[in-house]
Amino acid sequence: MALTAEEVEKLKELKRTEEFKKNYKLIKDELVKRDRQGVDMAAKGLICLFVLCYLPRRAGFPLAVVLLFVLIIIPFFKSKSDIDLDDIYTEQILNLILGAILPKAKIHSWGEEPIEDVKYAVPKSEKYNQFDALKFNDERNLSVCNLYAWHEEEYKSGKEKRTKTVRDFQGVLYALTLTEVYQGHVRIVPTKQLAHLNIETQGKYAGALEGEQKIDVEDVRHNENYNIYCTDEIAARKFLSPSVLAWFDEQISDQGLCAYLKGNKLYISKYTNEYMFPVPYTKKKLSEWSVEKAALYLKDLSQEAKAMASVFSK
Repeated sequence: MALTAEEVEKLKELKRTEEFKKNYKLIKDELVKRDRQGVDMAAKGLICLFVLCYLPRRAGFPLAVVLLFVLIIIPFFKSKSDIDLDDIYTEQILNLILGAILPKAKIHSWGEEPIEDVKYAVPKSEKYNQFDALKFNDERNLSVCNLYAWHEEEYKSGKEKRTKTVRDFQGVLYALTLTEVYQGHVRIVPTKQLAHLNIETQGKYAGALEGEQKIDVEDVRHNENYNIYCTDEIAARKFLSPSVLAWFDEQISDQGLCAYLKGNKLYISKYTNEYMFPVPYTKKKLSEWSVEKAALYLKDLSQEAKAMASVFSK
C-alpha cells in the first residue's frame, strides 16, 4: 500500500508545522541526552574497575564502592528525565500524522473496553492492561489497542517468599460493534495438537464454562484449529457464517487468535508477543524513522483492522 499524492502533500505540510518540529526535537534531544549519559556511565564504570583492580584491596574496595555511588548510582537517579517518549511519540507525533491521513482516528493512552468481557478473549489471567488504543470513531466503534495480561506467583528463595510476574498474554485487542444482536455469547478459542501424542490443547484459554456448550461446524479445518463454546447454539451458528469461518481459517498460524462475542459486541485478540506503535528509542532508530514510514505503518494497520471488521459486518 502506498500513500496518495494528497497524503504526501499533507505530510510535507505537517513537517513544516511548529507543533511537529517541537515534539520531534523533544524526542531527538532526549535520545542524545541518554546516549551521552550511557557513554559517561561507561567511562565512570571503568574508573571504578581500575580502582578496584589496581589499588590494594583494603583501600581499593571501599573506595570503589564510594565511587560507584558518587559517580554512577546517585547521578543516575538525579538525571532521570520527566520526558515520556511513549506519550510524546504516540499521543503527539502519531496523532498529528493520523490527522493528515485518517482525520477521524485518534490514539488514546488507555483502552476502555470492560475487563469483564475482555478476559474471555484472552488466556486465563488476573490483571489486564489496555494501552495505546487506536479508535477509528466510525459507525462500528472499531478500535485496536495493545493488551498485556499477567498474574503473580509466589516462590521461595532460600527462606524468603518472593513474588514474580508471569505473562499470560501480550498482543493486540480489536473491538467492534456489530449491526446485529446475538443471543447469549460465543467464544472461539485456538487449539493445537501436541506432537506425537495426538492430544489437543488450548493452553491457558478456558474450556467450557458454566452454561456453555462446545459445538463443531462443517468446516473440518476450523474444528481442528479452534474450539467453539456458546450459550445459544442457534445464535452461534447464525454468527458463524461461511465467510466468518473462512476468515478464521486464514488466520491459522503460530499466533493465538481468540474471539468473544456478547450481544452485538465482538472482541478479537491476537497474541503477537509485541506491541503496536514501537517508539524509536535510539538515535539509530530515529535516524531510520520518517513521517512517511510512520504514515504507511498507520495506514496498513488501519486497512487490516477495517478489512477484519468488514468480514463481520456482512
